[in-house]
Amino acid sequence: MGADSAERDTRPGSTARHAGMGIGKQRRRIGVRLTTGLLVSTFFLPVGIAAEAQLHAVPKIGVALSGGNALGLAHIGVLRYFEEHHIPIDYIAGTSMGGLVAGFYATGMDAQQLTRLAQQADWDLLLNPNPRFIDEPAVEKQAWNRTYGDLTLRFGKGFSLPAGLNSGAALSLFLSRNTLAYSGVKNFDDLPTPFRCVATDLISGHEVVLHQGSLVQAMRATMSIPAIFTPVRMDGKVLVDGGILKVVPVEEVRAMGAQRVIAVVFESPVPNPGGLSTLPDILRRSAGVASLQNERRSLAAADLVISVNTGRFSATDYSKWREIIQAGYAAAQRQAAALKPYELSDADWQRYLQSRQARMRPAVAKGVVAAVISPSAAFQQRALAEIHRKLDDRVISDHELENVLTGMVAATAVPGAIYEWQQPPAGPEGFKVIFSERPGDQILVRPSFLFGLSPGEPSRATLRLSTTAVFAHAYKSRLLNEINAGYDPGMHTEYYHPFGGSAFFLAPALFIQRYHIDSYNGPVRLNNLRDRFGGSFYGGIGTWRFAQLRAGFQSGYDSYSSSPTVDGVKAESAAYVAPELRWIFDSQDSGSLPTRGTLSEGSAGYRFGDVDYPYFQQHFSAFRPVGRQLTLFAMNRDGASFGRKLDYFEQFTAGGESLLSAYRYQEFHANTLVTAGAGVIFHDPPIRRFSPYPGFAAWYGAGRFDFGSRGWQTHQSASAGILFRTPLGAAGLALSFNEAGKARLRLMLGSF
Repeated sequence: MGADSAERDTRPGSTARHAGMGIGKQRRRIGVRLTTGLLVSTFFLPVGIAAEAQLHAVPKIGVALSGGNALGLAHIGVLRYFEEHHIPIDYIAGTSMGGLVAGFYATGMDAQQLTRLAQQADWDLLLNPNPRFIDEPAVEKQAWNRTYGDLTLRFGKGFSLPAGLNSGAALSLFLSRNTLAYSGVKNFDDLPTPFRCVATDLISGHEVVLHQGSLVQAMRATMSIPAIFTPVRMDGKVLVDGGILKVVPVEEVRAMGAQRVIAVVFESPVPNPGGLSTLPDILRRSAGVASLQNERRSLAAADLVISVNTGRFSATDYSKWREIIQAGYAAAQRQAAALKPYELSDADWQRYLQSRQARMRPAVAKGVVAAVISPSAAFQQRALAEIHRKLDDRVISDHELENVLTGMVAATAVPGAIYEWQQPPAGPEGFKVIFSERPGDQILVRPSFLFGLSPGEPSRATLRLSTTAVFAHAYKSRLLNEINAGYDPGMHTEYYHPFGGSAFFLAPALFIQRYHIDSYNGPVRLNNLRDRFGGSFYGGIGTWRFAQLRAGFQSGYDSYSSSPTVDGVKAESAAYVAPELRWIFDSQDSGSLPTRGTLSEGSAGYRFGDVDYPYFQQHFSAFRPVGRQLTLFAMNRDGASFGRKLDYFEQFTAGGESLLSAYRYQEFHANTLVTAGAGVIFHDPPIRRFSPYPGFAAWYGAGRFDFGSRGWQTHQSASAGILFRTPLGAAGLALSFNEAGKARLRLMLGSF
């Protein structure tokens, strides 16, 4: 049919002519259509191409954030500029502090939230190598072994040096809290913004780009500054700060798929040749040169570099977070022209934000503890029992969980703990707590230095070393030692053994101690010595941070340098035994200069010896902050023999530091005494550990004393002074006046 039709079309005749006319009409119609199509294409195709071009004009942008400790907070200012100018970030990576900022941003935080995080973070806590006094277990806060300084040195078996000064326990909890909603994310590409961070493996010597697994562990690893933080052990690797090999991860961002990479770094001031004259200077600069070359290689691969001028800041200026963030914003402003091509229209920016928000997960509010994980099965079983005992399987917030974990970490001496949110099918829904493995035997050494100086009384200098040994396979059991060298030398050793994860414990102890007992006859000071050695055995309840109650006995021998007689009672060397009840409640934030919390510690019992008598003694103090710059406090100390006359060495003494500082050290000897007082401390800024800023204090104290045949007397003291917190205790200088107006100047170091 097709061939016959073709032949007919080519023959002459009317049919052919009609066919030709039809073909002509078809061709004219086709021409009109082509002309119309061409006109449409001429006018409208460029519009479509322009729209498509506008949609794809901005390439995929990746941002690489360098390390820099406190300087890394400047990254927040850069991110704020990007948000204000609608510059999208499709990929983000960082090293060290840059890894932290990048990680938080990747979870959906914006610059405002990051700024709030920098403001609210307790950098003193996060970066301080010493555990907080408030978190230590109650057994570490007894009067005989309470430390006055905030310095804690960690050692391993045989006093080997630790892997890092800071275990990172507080940092791990901080990261857990702020990334909790993304616990189930196994691949960091699934975050609202795909994320990478860089660490260094000490085993292979290679750079490790962390892109999957635990987000908390990854961010903790990239921040593991060698010798400062302990390394993170993960998948057979020992990971430390990625800045050793990669200061700014430009290549890593490019590998994620970024078409344009923007690097953010910090300007390093060129050192003065004259300043390179000491060994520390040379070592620091040598390490800095290697880091600088590393950085230069990476920056050469970046499309744009934002260099932040941070010369006026140091790497530890976390308190200047506001100024550092502003420096980052200013650095981005200086690159406004280069950043202009990356800006989106309002409509495209809203679509970008909606896409990012669609990948965000809602914050976890509250839940139960669903799982406890530890490399040690025995530790895991006891920790699980303790958590269930303390929390009673109730619904809690992340802050409540952290409150429990900080105490457990301090009491067990494990390097730290993290927590995540567990969802089925991984297990029951709720918090999953993961404890780090204790690397072996742990020895904690806490030095304190006590000193007192005032006219007419003995100057007293004592170096106190409190040590705690926690054994590798123990849970909370520990060997407590306290050695005093100086004015009142001695040694006290106690083995504290809780029963698993329960609240009950046993505590046998041995001690030997020399005490100076001073008395005064006008300006003449008399000094006597008591040497005591013996032991004690207690059992009790209270394996937590704040409270403990124990019952048992103390027994030993007292040897006196002389045998004075007071009110017909002669002191004679003899053996003694004293069944007693002891208690302590201590929620204060320092053993030397508290700013908040309450302490109540005392004992009650019956002593059998050269003189038999019942006794009660207690010390109480409470500190309450009123605003950021003012703390009110009240103090009280009681001692009672319930009407019995005591020998010279057993009488309660008062005078010296604290409430009755207008009087000489041990100026009052009484069968019963009650002292009380109150005061105020002004501090600006708030007193912190290692703070160079002083506190100014004023306080009043009074005492009521039973002097036996001389009857009862009352004495008063009013004082004002300046106080400093130091790593070895509180230092102070006070001027005091008694009720007769007599003044006394006192220098003290140790405890307020």
